Amino acid sequence: MDFIESIGPVLGIVAFVGLAALAFLLFQQARDLRRLREWAGRAPERAQEAADAVQAAGEASRTDADAEVAEAPAPGGLGAAWARFRGATTSRWAELERRLPVDGRYVLAVVVGAVIVVGVLTSGFGLVGDEDGKGHRHGGGSPKPTVAILNGTGVPGLAAQVDKEVVRAAGYKTGPIDNAGSTVTSTVAMFAPGHEADAKRLAKAVEAQLGKTPTQAMTSDISSLAGSAKLALALGVDDSQFGSGSG
Repeated sequence: MDFIESIGPVLGIVAFVGLAALAFLLFQQARDLRRLREWAGRAPERAQEAADAVQAAGEASRTDADAEVAEAPAPGGLGAAWARFRGATTSRWAELERRLPVDGRYVLAVVVGAVIVVGVLTSGFGLVGDEDGKGHRHGGGSPKPTVAILNGTGVPGLAAQVDKEVVRAAGYKTGPIDNAGSTVTSTVAMFAPGHEADAKRLAKAVEAQLGKTPTQAMTSDISSLAGSAKLALALGVDDSQFGSGSG
């Protein structure tokens, strides 16, 4: 699961590049076909027909231009500025559409659709942060599991102090804070079925203050103490000097 999460952003970027390349090839093919048709249309027997069509188009363009000039607002003011802006935008868009092998609106729709689809499938290429503010997803985007803190050292208040200074400081919510019921030699991060990866992340999060912490599946005794919590941090004698405890 961790491997899939790690390569997710890379696969998303590769998929996006592949879609872009495919779209480019399709547009290039359509452009070549259009040029081939235009070349075929310039056969000698159609030369006069093409010339007549060009002349008619020129006359129509001049007529439209004269009409636009007649309807144009007097110089100055917002109306004139808007008319100039609209005229420039329209001419540039028309030039762009003339160069494209297909309607420009279709090109824009394809690009936007490809970006949306790839973004949804890859959750923003894996760049969307999770609830702990980091740049990678955590557990597929779900919140961090609740952690039960169980004191296996016999030092009063140690579990509450670790809860405040270590576990909550690492961004975890805590569940039951209790005694482990027996002495624990070394601190261990324990997990319910299906949460081994979460336990490894918890062990990494507390390593700076509690040292290297192994992980293992919850025993039945720990599971009953942890309640609904999917993780349990069983504090061992090796961390009994973390603090004297105050609650």
